[in-house]
Formats: sequence, C-alpha cells, structure tokens
Amino acid sequence: MKHSLYTRLAITLAFSLGLVGLVYALFMTTTVQKRSQYTEQTLNRDLAKTLVAERNLVRENELDDDALKRLFQAYMNVNPSIEIYLIDLEGKILSYSADPGRVQRTFVSLQPVKSFLKEDAMFPVLGDDPRALDRQKVFSVTPIPSATHPSGYLYVILRGEQYDAVEQLARDQELLRLSAWVVGIALLVGFIVGLLVFYPITKRLRRLSKQVDVFRKSDFKNQPSLRITQGSDELSQLESNISLMAQQITQQFAQISAQDAQRRDLFAALSHDLRTPLATLHGYLETLQIKANALQAEQRDEYTTRAIQFSNRLKDLVDELFEMAKLDTFQVAPNKEAFSLPELVQDVLQQFEPHAKHIGVQLKMAGDTELALLDGDIGLMQRVFENLVGNALRHVQEGDDITITLKALTGGVEVAVADTGCGIAASELDKIFDPLYQVNNAHRGGQHSGLGLAIVRRILELHHSQVLVTSEEGSGTTFTFSLPL
Repeated sequence: MKHSLYTRLAITLAFSLGLVGLVYALFMTTTVQKRSQYTEQTLNRDLAKTLVAERNLVRENELDDDALKRLFQAYMNVNPSIEIYLIDLEGKILSYSADPGRVQRTFVSLQPVKSFLKEDAMFPVLGDDPRALDRQKVFSVTPIPSATHPSGYLYVILRGEQYDAVEQLARDQELLRLSAWVVGIALLVGFIVGLLVFYPITKRLRRLSKQVDVFRKSDFKNQPSLRITQGSDELSQLESNISLMAQQITQQFAQISAQDAQRRDLFAALSHDLRTPLATLHGYLETLQIKANALQAEQRDEYTTRAIQFSNRLKDLVDELFEMAKLDTFQVAPNKEAFSLPELVQDVLQQFEPHAKHIGVQLKMAGDTELALLDGDIGLMQRVFENLVGNALRHVQEGDDITITLKALTGGVEVAVADTGCGIAASELDKIFDPLYQVNNAHRGGQHSGLGLAIVRRILELHHSQVLVTSEEGSGTTFTFSLPL
C-alpha cells in the first residue's frame, strides 16, 4: 500500500503544501519586518531633531560637546535600543554612544541621509549600520548645528544591536511556532485532499489495472469488459485506448489462431497430395529397377515418362508451397518498376498458346491496349497472369474462350480475366481463394497444387489491390482486379 499511486500522491501533496507553508511563513516574516521598519521610522522621523532641541546640543549656533557626551551617556543606560552617532559632512563618524569595541565602520554613506532629509522621502529608508559592514537599518538624522549651516549630522540608529538580539530571538521563536502550525495544518489538509480528490482517480486506475490483469491471465484471448467513464480527461482516454487495444489484440489472437488452424489443415492436406505423386514415382522407379531386364523398350519408356511426369508434379507442388509460404510471411517485397501491361499480357498468352491450341481453346486480349506504364513488380505480376490463365485452362473445353480485357481508369487500369468454361457454384465462390478448398477440390483431377489462386490474391495484396470473382455455372468465370499507373 505504501508504494501505491494514491499514497505517493497524498505524500507529494502534503510535502508540497508544507513547503508552501514554510515559504509563506518566511514571506510573512519579511513583510512584517518591512512593515515594522516603516512604522518605526515614520514614528521616529524627528527623533534626532528632538534630541538636539531637548538636550540643548546647540548653543549660539555651535555644537555643545559636553551636552553631546551627556546625551551619549544617558541613552546608553536609559534606552539601549537606539545608537547615536555624530558624523561630519563627508560621512566620517566623529563620536558615538555605542561601545567603541563594537563599531566597525569609520564612515557611513550619505546617500540614505540625503534621501531621508527630503520632504517626499519614501520610508523605510535604510542607512549603514556602523556596527556591521554588511548591514543596514532604519534611522533618524538631522543636520547640526542647523539645516542652513550644517557642520555635520546627528545620526540615530533606531534599532540598536541589543534590540536586534532580543528581536531576533523572539522572531525565531515566533517563526518556529508559526512554521510548525503551518506545516501541521498543511499536512492535515494534504491528507484530507488526498482522500477526497486522489481516491476517485486512483480507484479508476486500480479498477483498470485489475481488468488488464484479468486480460493478461487469460493469455490475451478473452476481451475484458472494460468500464469506460464518460468524459474527455486523460483517464477516460486511457480507458478508451486500452479497450480498443484489448479489442485489437483479441481479434489478432483470433486471426492468428484461425491462421494456425488453417495452416495445420493445409499441411495435412498437402501431405496427401505430396504422398500420392511420391508413392507413384517410387512405384515406377522400383518397377524399372526390379524388372529392368524383363521390360520391353516401349514399356521402359512409358514408365520413365510417367515417373518424370509425377516428379515434375511433385516439384511443382513443393515450389508452390514454398512460394506461398514466402508470400504469406512477408518475405517477398515487390520490386516495383515501370512496365507495359499489354506487352506482359501478350507474352503470357503466347506462353500458353501451344497448350490452348492443343485443347481447342482460343486465347485473346481485348479492351484498351494503348496504356501508360504501370508501377509494379513485373515478375510477380507475370505470376498472377500465369496462375489465372493456367487456372482457366483447367476449367474449359474445346471451343471455349479465355479473354484478358484491359480497361483504362482514372489513375490506373482494370484487368479482367474471363473464360467461358464450366463456372463455379455461387455457394463456393467465397472459398476458391482458400488453399484448403483448392486442395480438396475434386474437379482439378490431381493435376495441380490448388495454391494458384491463393498466390494470386497474396501478390495483389502486396500491390495494394484486391481480386474479385464472378461466376455462373455453365457460363464461365471472371477474375477482376485493378493496378495503378
């Protein structure tokens, strides 16, 4: 509990308020001192002038030295809170009532004296303290023997050293007492504010932490029912963001689980397709080895041809399996370059032309054949057309057509690969890009891996495009996608 956010916030607030209390106490002490200096100097402004008049320090416009000595002696005993100094017009200290061993200055600055004697003087005016080289005090001063013919000044420090000692002790005690009260009250207020203000905030954080902990213990599979407080503060935003993050993590786990299950089923199905040609190949090779001398030349050639046929099929299966694995794990990045789409289509059609003529199928290109250059990976795009045309050739018969139509769009081109073959049932259209569907599709007759359309979809996704399919049983199938210029 001592390490909780709630406790730390309460302690921080109490410490901050206590510090503020101390600063406030120091500020008030300084303010009171300034105010006290102002009051005392204002009330005793004419003290020096009064001393000159009452003690008859001036006789016949001359300073009476004997009267001045008596004044020094009297105030040292009667009123030690003031100190009296006689200074000349240069500020030099000529005589004083203080203890000679304690006076450290021989001169005092006359600038504060001149400021004091002005009619519009702004109090408090602080002058040099002869008893300290780095201290100033409030004072009263008057020119002697007269203001019109001065020969010096009677300089009276209103707060002498003895007064300061007593006042400092009292002020320290009062400051200590005041600070103790301020700190105590600040701590009390800090804890009360912590209880009233911080508790609702930390309560939401504790609740959110527990919900996230439950989510963690579920291996991030069960989305937590996070309670989101309505509002626009940072905690509400945090709750909302964590809820969205948990939702996304749950969806990603579900997708990963589905992909893992699909991948396991795919490998299980592919193992059957790999085992069939491998077993057949092994059978032919074993026959050739065992009956090598008994077989006629025609039989030997037939077995060899069939063995090569199944060997090629096995090679195609392995190649497409590795190709799909690479595309599915983002190991292939498109090496984009500018290329002519009509020329690529024409090359692919010429590649399949001999086989198409052999089975009586016509291959053709239609639409806009004069197009600007496209941006893409020409090798991967060639693979797309090869897979689509090869797939179409497996679903047509003599007299059917396979047409690749190019249609110019704003900023791109639409490609449609259509055949007039047997078509696909509407209930199965959403499965044809699934490798499992391809693997288990009975109509393919064991002649291909079933990964062709899955590879097409993945390559187009790498080119930020999607492939769409429309089909009608008995009328043919059309695959459509678009590419940017």
